[in-house]
Amino acid sequence: MKRTDASRHTEGDTLDAPFIERAGLPETREVWGADSKTILDYLAGVTQPLILRGYCAHFPSVAAAKKSDRAMADYLLEHYSGYPVNSCYGEAKTGGRVFYNEDMSGFNFQVRQTPLGTLLDEILCHAGQSDAPMRYMPSSEVSYWFPHFSAANEAGVHTVSPVGSLWLGNKVRIAAHYDFPNNLACNIAGQRRFTLLPPDQINNLYPGPLEFAPGGQEISLVDFHNPDFEKFPRFRSALDHAQVAVLEAGDALYIPGMWWHHVESMGQLNVLYTHWWRDSAAYMGRPTNALLHAVLGLRNLPAHQRKAWKALFDYYIFDAEKGAAEHIAPGARGMLEQPLALDAAMQLRAKLQNDLKR
Repeated sequence: MKRTDASRHTEGDTLDAPFIERAGLPETREVWGADSKTILDYLAGVTQPLILRGYCAHFPSVAAAKKSDRAMADYLLEHYSGYPVNSCYGEAKTGGRVFYNEDMSGFNFQVRQTPLGTLLDEILCHAGQSDAPMRYMPSSEVSYWFPHFSAANEAGVHTVSPVGSLWLGNKVRIAAHYDFPNNLACNIAGQRRFTLLPPDQINNLYPGPLEFAPGGQEISLVDFHNPDFEKFPRFRSALDHAQVAVLEAGDALYIPGMWWHHVESMGQLNVLYTHWWRDSAAYMGRPTNALLHAVLGLRNLPAHQRKAWKALFDYYIFDAEKGAAEHIAPGARGMLEQPLALDAAMQLRAKLQNDLKR
């Protein structure tokens, strides 16, 4: 990775450009010529973000985007199911930042059920305005809202049964957050900037509430465009581990699961096509459930007991590759067997459900 600027992470809030644009962050590694027929093999074992230049340039949706914003809108409407889409409506004063309101009692936008054509017309109507209001369609599964889109724009990951979603809007900023699954994000229209940070930077990113966030997933409370270093001093340390990826229409970005990413759409009409998939079987459940259960059962224990439970988690979970069950006869390993079989996983899920009812 190379630095985009020789500058250090200076505050410089008197300058017009957003802080994150001037921070001198290294660029994410990029490759050319990745093939959708072999992409899963290519990404196997990749644990760092990776830009795939021109990866989806052959998509008919990208061809439409490169003609004009109106052609992009028409292409989406051709593949639209007709069901109202979830839309975020925010005032111009938000600066496109999808976030909380001032006292964090709600959000700085309203959610409406809107016909896609209405939303697109509003975006195009305000194109070019410096004070355009926020208009944004968050993650919308293509199987429901755009049922023929995936067949026409094949990304090469269908064998892992990804959840495919479209995102669109005008100049919108999505706060840094992480997702559990891996993500192959294909940039269809507009320019998009990702600021990426590894999972271990959570302490330096000041995450907000677990149960109440604009997109459902907890977000960093730091404004990457104008960070308050007095309120969030550890964010300086986070920047030492950050990298930036700028995508043009036709580029894709691979984001390994759990990597934090701050996303800015910088065109007049921006469209992103994401593909989420996990490396473990779906019957294993969502790791977030384990975290929430730990909040309930462990967090309020005395420090010495939390330390004891940390040793158990290290032994059975985080250091499991070291062979926590090797000394147990194979037929007696039960839930410690790796990988956990479907029937054993279902029995464990049933036990947990019963225990939570007590």
